[in-house]
Amino acid sequence: MGVSLNNRQRWATEGFRVQRLNSDGTIASPQRFVGFANTADLSEVLVVSRAPLLIKINAEPVMARTVDFSEAVNQNRVTVEEAVTALNNAAFPDIEFSIDKKTGRLKGAVTIPAFAAKTIQVVSPLAAALDFGQGIRHKGIGLEWRSYFYEETVSIGLSKDIQDRETIDTESAKGKVRRMVIPAKTLGKSPVITMKEKDYYLRELIEGGTLDRETGTYNPPLGGEGGSPSFCVEIFSPMYSNDANTVGDYSGFERIFLRSVTGLEGDVPIEAKAWATYAYNCSAVGYTDENGEQLPAWEEQFLTVEQFDALRVRELGDISENLSASESR
Repeated sequence: MGVSLNNRQRWATEGFRVQRLNSDGTIASPQRFVGFANTADLSEVLVVSRAPLLIKINAEPVMARTVDFSEAVNQNRVTVEEAVTALNNAAFPDIEFSIDKKTGRLKGAVTIPAFAAKTIQVVSPLAAALDFGQGIRHKGIGLEWRSYFYEETVSIGLSKDIQDRETIDTESAKGKVRRMVIPAKTLGKSPVITMKEKDYYLRELIEGGTLDRETGTYNPPLGGEGGSPSFCVEIFSPMYSNDANTVGDYSGFERIFLRSVTGLEGDVPIEAKAWATYAYNCSAVGYTDENGEQLPAWEEQFLTVEQFDALRVRELGDISENLSASESR
């Protein structure tokens, strides 16, 4: 029997999570997460030819390993083949690295069945240097999910980008009008995510720039730098049936998945006797996957309470915050 989609109403939001796209502009999945092509400069992140890497599948414990690049001929120009060898030698359970056949990039894939692996995170300065999460161009910490399900969110605006209807007329000598009507079109969305608290990890993910986690300093991207990181956003909001009358009586959750998004932090004035809020002005556009299939800017879905709980969104963890304390082995 199909899911009952109608006769429900949304109240506020439960929260959202966000992750950068792959370096080729596709959505990262456990079955395909890709990094650099050609060569990568790892000299700044390697210490005695080694560096830690953290990988997390779903809400499972973080897997921490030290990756050894001592067999690479030149650490300033590590090839994809050399990276594949070093990463596979690190022996991450249930993960295999190879060369992506379509792009020639470094590719990782989870070997457990697809239905069991839903999310992937690859985090550390080494992950960024390998271009996971577009780290070579836009820096960051790699391919990380940032999750906000503990009342951090004030609001999420979801205005549509609509191209207005057009009418084109031609008139004959005697005044007869022939009209062509081009209907209005939805081209995407312009989300505005407003947060209660300042979060430099989220800002780095969205804008790029340089965040020094040791000193706590952040520098936004230079004005002359072209482009900005692209990322996906997944929003979950409780839905209520007609007879619900308390906050806990939700019947399920609305899931809105924005496939390809860019954004910047908005103005944050310092006002008298006022709490600051931090808004990120974003733009979600159409998306093309690794197989060349074109998809709309967003997808909507109703989830039952059980389906939402199975995602374990609060257990993904923001693993980069504990990076310095993690012990690789």
